[in-house]
This record gives sequence, C-alpha cells and structure tokens, in this order.
Amino acid sequence: MDLKLDFVCDCVKGILLGGNSKSSINGVSTDSRHMKAGQLFFALQGENFDGHSFLNEVFSKGAAAAVVSKSSDQLLYLEDQALIMVSDTLRALQDLARAYRSQFAIPVIAVTGSVGKTTTKDILDCCLKQRFKTHKTQGNYNNDIGVPLTIMELASEHQAAVLELAMRAPGEIARLADIARPNCALITNVAAVHLETMGSIEEIAKAKCEVLAALDSSGFAVLNGDNEELLKAASFYTCKKYSFGYSPLCDFHIKKVKIERQGISIEMRLLERDELLWFPLPAQRLAGNVAAAVAVAVLLGVELKAIKAGLAQYLPSGHRLQIIPLDAGGMIINDSYNANPLSMAAALETGRELRGDGQWVAVLGDMFELGDYEVAGHQEVGRTAAENGVEMLLAIGKRAEFIAQGAEAAGMSREQIHHFATKEQGVEFLMHNIDQRDTVLFKASRGMGLESMVDDLLKAFNK
Repeated sequence: MDLKLDFVCDCVKGILLGGNSKSSINGVSTDSRHMKAGQLFFALQGENFDGHSFLNEVFSKGAAAAVVSKSSDQLLYLEDQALIMVSDTLRALQDLARAYRSQFAIPVIAVTGSVGKTTTKDILDCCLKQRFKTHKTQGNYNNDIGVPLTIMELASEHQAAVLELAMRAPGEIARLADIARPNCALITNVAAVHLETMGSIEEIAKAKCEVLAALDSSGFAVLNGDNEELLKAASFYTCKKYSFGYSPLCDFHIKKVKIERQGISIEMRLLERDELLWFPLPAQRLAGNVAAAVAVAVLLGVELKAIKAGLAQYLPSGHRLQIIPLDAGGMIINDSYNANPLSMAAALETGRELRGDGQWVAVLGDMFELGDYEVAGHQEVGRTAAENGVEMLLAIGKRAEFIAQGAEAAGMSREQIHHFATKEQGVEFLMHNIDQRDTVLFKASRGMGLESMVDDLLKAFNK
C-alpha cells in the first residue's frame, strides 16, 4: 500500500492538520499495541475505549498520520504531527476502505449466513488459492471495523478476496457489502440466530439478502437451495442466482454423503456434471459447506482437479470441529467456537457418527442471543442429545439447565444427565467419570469458553 495523505483526506472528507499532504502511508491500524511505522492510525471510540488516548504512543512508534474526530488538550501537543480531522473516525475508516477496494479489479466473494460462514469461507479459500493468490478474512474480522481493515490489507499481488460478513441487526450487511463491493455473494443458510435483535427467521433472511443488492449485472449469488425462507427473501433480487443443497432442483446437488472416520465422500452434480468429492473431516453436516464452496470455485473457473486438491488441504481453525484422538481409541470433539440449536444438532449428529467403543459424552453449554426462543431452544438441544444416543450429558451454565430438562423429557434418565453451574465443576466430574476410550463433544456459545475445559481435560489425560 502506498496512499498519499491528500488522497486519504479526500476519501474521508477530512481536514489535514499539520504534516505534508504528499507524504504516504503504508497501512492502517486501529490498535496502538500493534502500530507499525508508516501506518495511518484511526482513533476509534467505543463504550470502553477511546483511541485519542493513545495518539502519543502511536506517533512514538512511527505513525505517519492519525485520523481524529475531536479537539482536546492532547491534540495541542501534537501540532507538528499529521492529524486528519473528521466528524466520525469509524465512518472515515469505512469510507477509505470503500475507495481502496475500488482500486482492485479482482473477484471479491462475500460470505454470510447464520451458521457455517467461517468454515465455508476457509474451505472456499482452500479451493480458490489453487488458482488465485487469495486474501481472506482472518479471525472474527467480519464486522464494521474488521471488514474495512481486511480490505485495507489487499495488496497488488492479490487476485481474489474472500470476505466474511456478519450481522446482528438489519442494515449491517447492506453497509458492509457497500464497502466490500462483492462480485459474488454466498449465503450459507438462515437459522434461529440473533433472534434477540432480529425477531424472526423471516427478518434474518431479509437481512442476509441485503448483500445481493451490492451485486452488479456481472455478479452472481450462491444460495442454500434447501432453505425456503432464504430463497423467498432472495427472490426479490434480480441478480443471477445458483443454488446448492440436497434438493434435486439445486444447481449443485448433493446426491449422497458417506461418512468415514477420516472424512466424508460426497457424490454431487455440479451443474450438468457428476463428481465424487473427498473432504478430510468426518462430519456430514459439512457437506453443505463443501458444496457451497465448490459451487463458487466452479463458477469462478477453477478446474475440478484443483478444487479437489484444495479440499484435501483444509484444516479447521479456531475451535471449530477439532477432532483430537485419544490414546485408548476415543476422541475429543472440540466445537466450542459458537452455538445455536441448528449447529448443536449438527455437532451431536457428528459425534454420534464418530463415536467408538467407549461412552458417548456431550458437554453442552449456554447458547446466547436466542431472545424469546431461549428456553425452547435449549430444551430442543436436550431433546436432540437424547435422540442422538448421548449416554452422558453435561449441561454447563445457567441456561443449560433447560438442555437438561429437554433431555430428560426426551427419555434420558436422570443418572445420565448432570447440570453444573460452572466449567470447573464440570471438568472435575469428567476427570472422575470418563477415560480415553470415550467420545466427548464440547459445544456452547463463544462466551462460555468451553475450550478451557478441553485444555484441562487433555492436561489430565497427558499426566
């Protein structure tokens, strides 16, 4: 990156206070801790932080300039530094990212959906990088700050970008898509997530489909063809649409999935061509994610041989379906990144398919942001655990008491169900009641941090 300050000022509608308008920046940052020499610092403000408090620090680290939004006594001591005054620093970051994105005539794929968008993004990246030098969203950089920062990391060598777009309320996807300007939109599904802020599945579907408005006449969308609410919401948009899923009507039709301990084989019809695909995680629920990613790769012209090579290279990230073999033949399934009733059900189905000769144990914690569906959603998960043959259920957290209730109502005995208020109590129980022959699933909303239970259990096993 090499942007002149006068270009930045023009993009963000800012006024340069001090500094040389012809000097350059080589990157952007919103975090003083990771500031590098030559970067442009955006002094963002939030409920618990104010970037203006770190201006002296960022300039001591060699910042080329800073975007600020208010006058303060601190700014008086920086009169020799390049400050760009704007009305809103977050809006300025987004405006600069939008302008910077326009400098790249490359495929930009926006991935969104209620469940599985990060996994699908990563699978798609594996497929695309067999042909393109790709850039993708890292971690949870999928919001109002993360998407602009990801775009600002694009470099001249990049030939494609895969951007994840998240939302909690109507209008957020539209705003992010306006910044990202995607050529392709991939919507994995819509499900009962963020009902606390969205109200209904119908409203979630409408909000996810906001990304379709950003597509021009040459763009296209890839949609879950098994999701009626999604298809209904998408029908109001005129962009070119393709579908993936189990329905024979889908353009990319999943015909059969075979689960093996090492992975899954997927028989698919890719438009008019039948193919057999291999994916190295033994989870049937991921067949849809694979189909979605393969659909986009095919439509972008990646050869099938290259796509298959990309699928074979996939590795899960960030506590998403990490399968950890145990010495005596059992396994830990760490899927603790996040949870909702749909993803809980999918994880339980995966555990049922993978279980060995030992006990089948599910450690399930609170799910957040379910709104009015909170009680029923947790009870549904308990029923699903019982239906999938769980032999020992640990419900962790206040809300998880309803998981326990649902499991008992579905036929699990009280001796099989154990509710604990804290993770520490749960780990203590596990250490005395399971061994390395067992299959143990961990899943809850991210805020529960169940991965700490996984770490504690592995330490105990490795002693």
